Amino acid sequence: MRAQTEQSPAPTPNGPAPTPNGAAPPAAAPPGYEPPPQGYPPPGYYPPPGYPPPGYYPPAYPPPGYAAQRAYAPPPRPARRFFQLIPYIGGHSFQGDGGAILGPGLHVGGMMGARVGDYVSINGELTIDILNASHLPQRGLYDSYSEEQATIGLSPLVAFPIADKVELALGPKLAFWGADYFQDSTARGNGDGTYSGYDLGANGAVFAQVGRKLWVGGLASFDVKTYGKSCFRPIAGIESCTSTKLPSSDKVVGLAAVLLFSP
Repeated sequence: MRAQTEQSPAPTPNGPAPTPNGAAPPAAAPPGYEPPPQGYPPPGYYPPPGYPPPGYYPPAYPPPGYAAQRAYAPPPRPARRFFQLIPYIGGHSFQGDGGAILGPGLHVGGMMGARVGDYVSINGELTIDILNASHLPQRGLYDSYSEEQATIGLSPLVAFPIADKVELALGPKLAFWGADYFQDSTARGNGDGTYSGYDLGANGAVFAQVGRKLWVGGLASFDVKTYGKSCFRPIAGIESCTSTKLPSSDKVVGLAAVLLFSP
């Protein structure tokens, strides 16, 4: 029995011989070429849109330390204002009958208190008014008159923000007032005396912040001062007091420049 041996097809002049099944033989790899690993896409492959490229591994989310590292720092919370001091200086003007003999005078004072929440403050207020008796009548002899008034009471304020770092504050005033005066007049007598009574008024202010703990602004006030008691002591005489036949009230308008300290 003759053994049959399979012989490889002879190479053709233009290249390797065809395979037994008639398919073209694979092209020879260039020198130094290593085939890609199993499952790796062939050269020239591009993934569909929306898919990561081969070999891409998404990072773990959130990354380590994300809780401690944020994209931006949160804005600092404004410090709560508790204590506040509000000194002011300006001028006053008496209206009505009191203004007939009095010109504008010095108006100086201040408030000190504590804030209740972010908008309400409870303040004690002390005001000194130096009266200007510039319109005294001439009655044969020169009249002289001087008076200083002090008002002390309670002045709460309610603040309303109206712009960045600007606020409007409004509030009532309930106080006591007293005055010391001296007069030298042949018509009204020569001596010194006192007045006292109640003060019912209102305050309005505008504050603009210029520092971490400092505000500047203006203060307007209106006071109705009622008379409760009057005392007069003539020179080399005996003091006498009365609660009748007194002026009904004085109406006083004040305007002042103001600072606000709130540590």
